[in-house]
Amino acid sequence: MHQNRGPLLLVLTALLWSFAGIAVKFISWSPITIACLRGILAAAVIGLLNWRSFTRPTPAVFWGASSLFVTSIVFILCNRLTTAANAIVLQYTAPIFVIFLSALLLHNRPTRLDIFTVLLTLCGIILFFIDHLGHGALLGDGLALFSGLTFGLVFIANSMKGANPVLASFLGNLMSALLLPFLFRDASLRSATPAEWLVIFLMGVFQMGLSYALFAKGMETTPPIKASVICALEPVLNPIWVFLLMGELPGKLAIVGIIIVIATILFYNIATLRLAQAQAEAKKLLEAPEEE
Repeated sequence: MHQNRGPLLLVLTALLWSFAGIAVKFISWSPITIACLRGILAAAVIGLLNWRSFTRPTPAVFWGASSLFVTSIVFILCNRLTTAANAIVLQYTAPIFVIFLSALLLHNRPTRLDIFTVLLTLCGIILFFIDHLGHGALLGDGLALFSGLTFGLVFIANSMKGANPVLASFLGNLMSALLLPFLFRDASLRSATPAEWLVIFLMGVFQMGLSYALFAKGMETTPPIKASVICALEPVLNPIWVFLLMGELPGKLAIVGIIIVIATILFYNIATLRLAQAQAEAKKLLEAPEEE
């Protein structure tokens, strides 16, 4: 039961994360306003739940926090400029950027599986952009792809020496307070409805704040690769909520691209997990004492 608790918490995490797209499209405020208020509320929740475990920030923590801060802003912005499906799936190209960044910054040589994954994912990405040629959503797709890069930097930072993912999440959301001056320029706030205030509250407290607490707990007993496979539920569920509640549907080529990207990332995670398990079993056999 204890072993199943971690994956269950990650399923709940992915479910909470998946409501970001529909929430952003429901609120009429500017993306900066949404990012600011959601981040401040999330930081308050994360801080209240984890303040006793916080330590002095390290360079890795600041890097992770800054990357998370930028990712949050860009993700909300690109949800206004392209479909929710494109926004979330292109953000989930993060593993591809992790492969590149690991080779560039950490000098980890990519494997054949890494290269195959990159090439296949690029094929899916190309379909996103072809689908939006002449339709004015290229900027949104480009920003969504950039959020994949910044999201990848979050993972790189959290794997470095001195990393503290929970503290980085707290500081990354707390940085949203830097956007407070922009709130006074957002005229739409003056006519905000009670429903919009309720949605932004739910986004900050549950969709971001509580989800990171669940994510941290879930990661304690769940292998990283398995966790990434479970969290891939988010890009599947996110566009479903938007379609069911708002009728937004990506183009035909984009749908093919979505299938290619999600299937490739899932295949990569599962293949990596099996390879790691095989290597661990082989290591045990080599280290086991020979029977007399």
